[in-house]
Amino acid sequence: MYLLSSPWVIFYLESVMLFFLLANLTDDGLQACVENPDFFAEACDTVEVPGARLLSRYATLGQYDFVVLVEADSAQTMSRLSVVLGANGHVHVESMQAITAHLMSEREEQLIRGSTPKQQIDPTQAAS
Repeated sequence: MYLLSSPWVIFYLESVMLFFLLANLTDDGLQACVENPDFFAEACDTVEVPGARLLSRYATLGQYDFVVLVEADSAQTMSRLSVVLGANGHVHVESMQAITAHLMSEREEQLIRGSTPKQQIDPTQAAS
């Protein structure tokens, strides 16, 4: 078990991007799960996208059928993972980026003091 206040854990969590992948089964996915209850788990196990790692997955009640916690090196990698998992798992996918509460409070403090946090440049958004 990790202590979230550990400096190593905070550094690690700030050096990768975390996402929640919210998934709903398509009609084909529902049929596949009826035939094989482990279908979605197996689809998750076979998905390979360089720079992305599925940390945990949950079947849920409510608006989404599954929630998956994903670590990715970029938003583009997460986008690729969403497409691949959507196709292989027969799910409609919505992705949501997550940041640690520690990082959020640190940035709020910087804004209150008048300094801005370092901006990361997204190469897809950079002007040529």
